[in-house]
Amino acid sequence: MFTENPENFIYNSSIGIHAVSPDGIIVYANECELDVLGYEKNEYVGHHISEFQIDSVCLADMMERLSRFDILKNYPAKVQGKAEIKYLIYNSSVYEENGEFKHTRCYGTEVEKVIYDVFLKHFDF
Repeated sequence: MFTENPENFIYNSSIGIHAVSPDGIIVYANECELDVLGYEKNEYVGHHISEFQIDSVCLADMMERLSRFDILKNYPAKVQGKAEIKYLIYNSSVYEENGEFKHTRCYGTEVEKVIYDVFLKHFDF
């Protein structure tokens, strides 16, 4: 039986989790996401995702797919961490109410550049 508080479960998850509004504002990030990127909550949450996604073509493609309620699976992205570039593989979907995009549900795993390059080679955006 699952007895942990769901908010505690998500916040302390061992995978990075963040949510982005339809207009690109980061509205939530869990502890792992902040730790991987090296930011304090106030340096990340409330900011536009374009401040962190390095490849604007990648970001535009991600947001376009999500605006159509597509599900992103194993999507490679370069992200500007506080101290260095981070390579992440994202899985994401949209939380919607009555057909309206409310926010994304993004799960990110940091990988080495060589792994990122393999995913990127086989990805179309």
